[in-house]
Amino acid sequence: AALAAGLCGGGGGRGAAAASREAAILCRRVAEATERGLLRTTSATAPRTSSEDARRRSSRPPPLRGSSGGGDASQRLREDGTYLLRGLLPLLRLKVELPNGQAGKLAAYEAASSLLVNLVSSIAEEESSELVVDASRPGARAGGGADDEEVTPRRGGRRSLASLSFTPARRPTGGAGAGRTTSASGRRRGGTKTPEPMAPPSLKKSVTPRRTRNSSNPGSGGGGASPSATTSRHPVLDLVVGLLQKVVTGKGLERADARSRAREAGMRCLERLPVPERRRLLAFVEKMCVSKVSSHRMLGAEVVGEVLRKGWFWRDCRGMSAREEGGDGGPGDGDDREGGGPSSPSSLLAALRGRLSDRSPAVRARAALSLAEVAREARAAGKEGRNLDGTVLAPAASSSSSAPAQALAAALCDAGPALVEALRRRASRDGGASVRKASIAAWVEVLGLARDEGREDFAAGGRDVSALCQLCHDASVATRKAAADALTELVRAECSGGADPSRAASSLEVAWAHTVLPLAADVEATCAARAVQCFASLVIDPIAELGEDEDVARTLFEDDEEDRARYLVSWRLLARLSDGSIEAGGSRNASGSLVVALRRLLVDSSKDSRSLAKNLFRAVHCVGSLSLGLDLQHSQDELFMSDGREKDLFDSDTTAMRTGAWCLLDALTSCLNNGEETKSASSPYLSLTRAVRASKIDASFLASSLQRLRELLNSTSVPSGKRLGLVATSRDCMRITAKMGSLVPIYDAKNMSFSLLGDLEKLEIGIDLIPERVSALIALTRRICDDSGRDLFEEVKSWADGLLGRSENAIESCISSFAKRGLVEEAAKKLLVHVLYLIGEVSMIGFSSQEDFSRLDTKQRDNDVAPTIAEPARGLLIRPSPRLVHLVKLMLPESMPLPASAERQTMPTPSDVRAHAYLTLGKLCLRDEALAKESMNVLARELHADSGPAVQGNCLMVMGDMCVRYTNLTDRYLPFMAACLQAGEGGPAQVNESSRLSASFERRTNRHSLVKKNAILLLSSLLLQDYIKWRGLLVHRFLAAVADEDDEVSCLAQAALRGPLLDKRPDLLCNHFVGSVFVFNDCKAHPLYAVESASGGGNGLAVDFDCTLLYGGEGRRRRKEIYEMMLGTMADEQKLEVTARLVKEVLGGALETNGDLSAVCKLPPGGVKGEERLSDDRIEAATNVLTDTLAIILTSPKIKVGRCRGEEDADEDDDPLSGATNKPRPSDQRMIHKRKLLTKISRKHLVEIVIPIVCNLKTILEGSRSPLLRDLMMYLGFIFRSYRGEVREHLANDPTLLQELEFDMRKYQREKKQDE
Repeated sequence: AALAAGLCGGGGGRGAAAASREAAILCRRVAEATERGLLRTTSATAPRTSSEDARRRSSRPPPLRGSSGGGDASQRLREDGTYLLRGLLPLLRLKVELPNGQAGKLAAYEAASSLLVNLVSSIAEEESSELVVDASRPGARAGGGADDEEVTPRRGGRRSLASLSFTPARRPTGGAGAGRTTSASGRRRGGTKTPEPMAPPSLKKSVTPRRTRNSSNPGSGGGGASPSATTSRHPVLDLVVGLLQKVVTGKGLERADARSRAREAGMRCLERLPVPERRRLLAFVEKMCVSKVSSHRMLGAEVVGEVLRKGWFWRDCRGMSAREEGGDGGPGDGDDREGGGPSSPSSLLAALRGRLSDRSPAVRARAALSLAEVAREARAAGKEGRNLDGTVLAPAASSSSSAPAQALAAALCDAGPALVEALRRRASRDGGASVRKASIAAWVEVLGLARDEGREDFAAGGRDVSALCQLCHDASVATRKAAADALTELVRAECSGGADPSRAASSLEVAWAHTVLPLAADVEATCAARAVQCFASLVIDPIAELGEDEDVARTLFEDDEEDRARYLVSWRLLARLSDGSIEAGGSRNASGSLVVALRRLLVDSSKDSRSLAKNLFRAVHCVGSLSLGLDLQHSQDELFMSDGREKDLFDSDTTAMRTGAWCLLDALTSCLNNGEETKSASSPYLSLTRAVRASKIDASFLASSLQRLRELLNSTSVPSGKRLGLVATSRDCMRITAKMGSLVPIYDAKNMSFSLLGDLEKLEIGIDLIPERVSALIALTRRICDDSGRDLFEEVKSWADGLLGRSENAIESCISSFAKRGLVEEAAKKLLVHVLYLIGEVSMIGFSSQEDFSRLDTKQRDNDVAPTIAEPARGLLIRPSPRLVHLVKLMLPESMPLPASAERQTMPTPSDVRAHAYLTLGKLCLRDEALAKESMNVLARELHADSGPAVQGNCLMVMGDMCVRYTNLTDRYLPFMAACLQAGEGGPAQVNESSRLSASFERRTNRHSLVKKNAILLLSSLLLQDYIKWRGLLVHRFLAAVADEDDEVSCLAQAALRGPLLDKRPDLLCNHFVGSVFVFNDCKAHPLYAVESASGGGNGLAVDFDCTLLYGGEGRRRRKEIYEMMLGTMADEQKLEVTARLVKEVLGGALETNGDLSAVCKLPPGGVKGEERLSDDRIEAATNVLTDTLAIILTSPKIKVGRCRGEEDADEDDDPLSGATNKPRPSDQRMIHKRKLLTKISRKHLVEIVIPIVCNLKTILEGSRSPLLRDLMMYLGFIFRSYRGEVREHLANDPTLLQELEFDMRKYQREKKQDE
């Protein structure tokens, strides 16, 4: 029948005729087997009446066991069943050739699997009905015996289910004492020899025993099973179990489709098998998880994961537990309880957890994916109040722990701590991207289950959040997306319980804001799209609902606590962004990742962006104003003040709403175009003016909000901890005013301009608000000039000159105060800092990098510096007076000169005043080339001297701007800028625990960490834009920053070198690797050091290198970190090149007649006395070069060609997450062939070049008894372990050395085994 199904539509031919004959034979055998009782069931669809049951019982064939004729009947059943199942096996494996090709094979497979399932169902139904009839007869006993056989008719000698053993049934097979059964009268009768059941397949070196003739006899195994128990099962069931074992361990399971068919067939039969046979097959599947064949382990993990999600499995476990508690279990039941033993829930979960450490990445990924599916099903069933099979649970049963869904959740919770630890370790450290992705999915599901069940022992904690944050920066795109989804899901789950955030929820919000949202600017489009999707669902959608309809807003605030919590989460996440910008600088505020994400969302929305922007404007306008306590006479006033009183402006919810609303409004105004609507792929199809008008909001709320913020900042009743948040909100409000100034009513514009200018003239506001106030004042001045018709430049220049004049008077008064009192008061120092910052900001009004000084002083205007809508004062030149410039220069040195009338001639200048003075001088130099030429030496001196991190950092930033503005002036000062990469080297380190944005919450840092980070970013930017070149030892200074003691500096340097800098010059690290070995060891006597120092050319001074922390034995750990980072970024051909150059320059140089390397190898233990003796520094440097080459670089796994770190053996399976087959793509085939070729080249180079040089060097070191011999033997042992055959062939003439290597090899293996 199965072959006939495969022949449908297949055409004729000899193959079809042969298949038809086989099908006819098979059908005849099935019919004969049916007549003899192989399939003894009626149609499952027809209801069975009592008369039919009586007729069936009367027409039963004679018993198969327990009588003289039972042996013949059982033998015939086995023969027919074996023939039938052996005919089905090729069809189930798709091994029968059919004219219809693959379609015919699949059709035959479907028919064969259906036939097998029907066979199992028929036998199981027959046994179940007979057990019910037997149990209803009087005198029936669970234990069975002689009386039961006489009173209760049994088919085939089967007994009731209660008396059956869980020990797999074995048929007697002859031999002494075998093949005999106990009859009803107690006489022993010899049975006929029956064919052996279908043997299960071998799992090679796994723990699965191969079924043999002796082991199948219960009487010889000591299993404790009674004779009646061994003859209790239907003989065909053993054959079916054996067939299924063959199917799930067949060949070709490396392909995903083959595994899918095998799993489907196994699961369909498992569901219908009787409980004992089901337990046997599950025990076999569990043993498959430890098989030697990776495809068997993968299929075992798939089946185990699916079994744990089936209701019948948990009902079986509950039934076995009940029988065990009642003492009615059969032999062998003690090991199969729910708490432990083979095929129990705990053992199956332990099998999946064990596969997380499998040697094959595909098996590890499959095990993690199975765990994710199991945990997801348990969570879904618990939330929906249903069973695992989809049926709805009754209210009483939903709370019962015996229900399958609750039993699954309880089993997962028991194994929860171990699962979370294993999944976190696998997600963080595994070398396979698919494994990390699957582990993240399972990890998050288990953490979600812990929250659903209220388990605190494995709930999401700091370690989980930190690990997920690091995974958001993973090299794999799929891993980054999975980590982003995981953090988003955790934030949504943790924050859905109520309005008040817990400590865990707060840490998750900070992590999401600073790791997931920046992925919107990821270079991979799919990763950026996923981050934008998470941003939209978690932040934008709830806020847009508030602005869309008043009824929705009322629901969010009054009725549904869950929706209100979801709404507050959006504002808190936006507030975290604003708070983070205060700590980490402008790169993480609303103008950074938030603007990018919002712009992408508006672009993706296309024409719907108008509706989205309108709703966001309405929601932000309402919340931002009401969070300041403003009465807008809005229809939603009653909604927000539903409690009848004004809410506290500084409670946690109102503060988060206020900060988040203004942060979002600032980002929204930054995304929209200030001009006409334009259609662009990178900007929204919407203008700011039209969006504001469409939302029907009144821009006068900016005036009232700014006035309210000024009142709160000047009030003494504001808590000190809330003042920093008000400053951030004020900054956002003024930035928004600068962009929406043209929409402000003229009356409000005049009032705001007057108040802002008055605050600037008072010189009392904080310096963090000065730039935004100046920008807002320019925008409002433009609004006033547009209404009055006056010239904007003249108006701006008028109040700018007034501010500079007030600043000049303030500085003179401060200096006079210093001269009179002889000290610097705190108030005077604060005033000086404020004035210096204001001078710099005012002088930068109208600045453009394309401006020409010769034309700015005239009435002519260059088109490159023409005013724009965003920069209305562009092209305006504000020149401070010479007197003011002189006063600024007075505060640059460490000692400030005082007037002649003062008692003291000088006074120490405060460091923060000096730092702001250099910053102001830099801004003045950007608009005055003559002043820039005069100031270059002063700035360079502060970079080289130890003048404090604040002064040094500001001077570095000024030098970077000058390099862009006046490239020809700064070329010679590159060595001073490069020295900042090692600023403060050797200074005292301290542990910083306060930074929430740090990659490590307990990181080692020093005072100059910020200077070094600024140097990395600045120099990288200049290199990428070709303002500077890789000259001298600049690359080595970058590499030294990789091993910095501050982990943030180290990570930043690695990101720059392995990212954009390496993309611009792919051979950068390869070309400088060998030279870096000599530079980092200060081996200046070698010619390569001079070559590295002179690289890059240029007219300026060469960049030197002086990092004492890398020299000597103390710096070996840091040098190793640098070498491994460089090797980890190289391709195979670059590794070959590096290996060849190391062997030639270092090992080959040691064999030469002159040079420090040769002298060190020939140096006797006592040293050389006399004039020819090398200095100690040169000896140490040359020794360290040889030690690094032999013991660190050449023995590193990362330098091996053809295999990367974490790569598995050649028998890897396909990615289980993709479902793709194992067929490699053409690009992969080319890569495989290339890798094989490079491996052969590397092996040839090793045999022909490396080994002879190493052997000659060994002879020299033995003669001088050098301590370097230990490192050389370590390298030889590494070569011997990697290429044993080639080394033995080459060392055939040196048996002593070969014996030493073999001895070291055995010792290494013993130590490795002990460590494991």
